[in-house]
Amino acid sequence: MENKRNEVIEKSKDLKEGEAASSGLQAIEGDQSSDLQSSPVVPITMAVATRIRQRIENLVVSREAWEMGAYARSNELLYSLIAECYTLYRELTDKSSSTTKDKRRGLDDYISLKAMVFKDDTPLTGKIIRCVFAGTDRRRMSTYHTVLRVAVAQDWQPNEFASNIAKFGGVQEISLSKASGAMTAKQKAEAAKVRVLSQVLATASSDALAKLASTDGIGSKAVAVMSQEADGSFTIHAIVHSDTAVNAALAAYFSSHKEELAALDRQVSQEANVATRDELTAAAAQAVANAQLAKTNNKHE
Repeated sequence: MENKRNEVIEKSKDLKEGEAASSGLQAIEGDQSSDLQSSPVVPITMAVATRIRQRIENLVVSREAWEMGAYARSNELLYSLIAECYTLYRELTDKSSSTTKDKRRGLDDYISLKAMVFKDDTPLTGKIIRCVFAGTDRRRMSTYHTVLRVAVAQDWQPNEFASNIAKFGGVQEISLSKASGAMTAKQKAEAAKVRVLSQVLATASSDALAKLASTDGIGSKAVAVMSQEADGSFTIHAIVHSDTAVNAALAAYFSSHKEELAALDRQVSQEANVATRDELTAAAAQAVANAQLAKTNNKHE
């Protein structure tokens, strides 16, 4: 573990040298762009490709540092890494840029240097994720790749990554929803929430339950751990105040009452359509009545 940490530190040092070299390459590009007719174009294209290779190296070192240091503590670092992959993807597919081809060459060079092999049908998103997260568990890489594909499909902005992922309930939820076309657990919970909270099956109270209650918790939702008895009654063993537990219970309710909830949604939709139609009919009738009244008043005048 210590050897791995030292290796990452050494790579971080190399990054600084690489960034300095990259700055030098930018200066070369600037100098040569002012005299394109007398100087060959090759050094400029090589500089662009080299910078892309260096960026990928930087992302790999950042990923290793994340795994070694804040792997379980900060999802924000992970989101930032995937956002950087997304930014790189956009640059490599930018048809309006004259350097896009050279940047793609930089990616190809990196793949060759690392002796990576891809299938002919491997998408660019898959190549980028594997380059940055090489050595990571395949399932994790698949999840991160799905997040990147969703970001591309929905045209996310790089600075919106954290908030968009949060809306899905996390990277794993994005993966499951994309792969199966199903709703996420959070979406299921929201769909079942109105139905569940609109009905009351029973009200329980006891001295033990009273000790668990507080004025701060009034109106909050909780989950009860219960056992069904032979006579049909339920014994309450514990009360869990946790949004995660409540959402999990609501999602489970949705899954077991899916057809019932779908029928309820259709009924509500039909009733809304009927109500809208009735309102329009009433409004039209009132408009006709108002017109006739106005016409009658005009005759009397």
